[in-house]
Amino acid sequence: MSSIVTGSAFAINNAATDVLASAIILAVTYVLAFLFNRLAVRAIGKRSRTSAFEIGRVGSIVIWIVGILAILPVLGASDVVVAVVLLLVGAFLILATRDFTNNWFAGQMIKTVAPFRVGDWIKIPGGSYGRVTKIDGLYTMLVTPQNETLVIPNSKLTSDLILDRTTSGSLKVPIDLELNNDIEFGQLTSAVQKIAKELSQYLTESEGRKAEPEIYVVSRTPDSVKVRVFLRIDNAAKEEEVASEFRKRFSILGFEKRNESGNSYMNRPTLEQ
Repeated sequence: MSSIVTGSAFAINNAATDVLASAIILAVTYVLAFLFNRLAVRAIGKRSRTSAFEIGRVGSIVIWIVGILAILPVLGASDVVVAVVLLLVGAFLILATRDFTNNWFAGQMIKTVAPFRVGDWIKIPGGSYGRVTKIDGLYTMLVTPQNETLVIPNSKLTSDLILDRTTSGSLKVPIDLELNNDIEFGQLTSAVQKIAKELSQYLTESEGRKAEPEIYVVSRTPDSVKVRVFLRIDNAAKEEEVASEFRKRFSILGFEKRNESGNSYMNRPTLEQ
């Protein structure tokens, strides 16, 4: 009888020791995760606050996983149980850090390949459009013409089609015109340059000179010719105003082809053009 009591007491002592050891491991794990998170924010937060929080979160998850795996043998779990838990934890870790790794590698690709730079005006599928103000390790920040801030994951910028509308730091404003076929190119050039000079306060200036308008012939038919005029401006918020003012002044000249109702065929520019 005494041996049974002694064995029970020994088992209770062992269980208490295991529980105490597990509690100590959990406490150490908590402290390490907390310290890692704080260190990540302090070390990286000044350069990239979003990256610091993401790195701190992922690091804390890894530390907790290691702590839990360390507890299992202490509690008497078999090797099979440890292996199964390890596989499940590995799958969870992959899922939990998938967005982080995708965005981080995409950020490195953007910085290396440089499909666009800080200061460029870009448009991505879905209608997001703005000026790049910061390329972070995980996210890229845009400021729209309405002065709204967009935070876009880097993985989206490397997987989708990106339209960069910036040329040498300025923004090209496309204006499509459909003209009568009897209009000479010289007449068109003189008219466009005259209007551009009248709108010079909006145009980009380089080395003391205003940017010259660009004129391209898009297509030609027996009755009309379609051309596209590009004006370079610095302030994207003025894009619609500049295009509207150009059309209004150009329509006075009577160059554009008109439909049966007498209206102009001139198209409004879109960001896709």
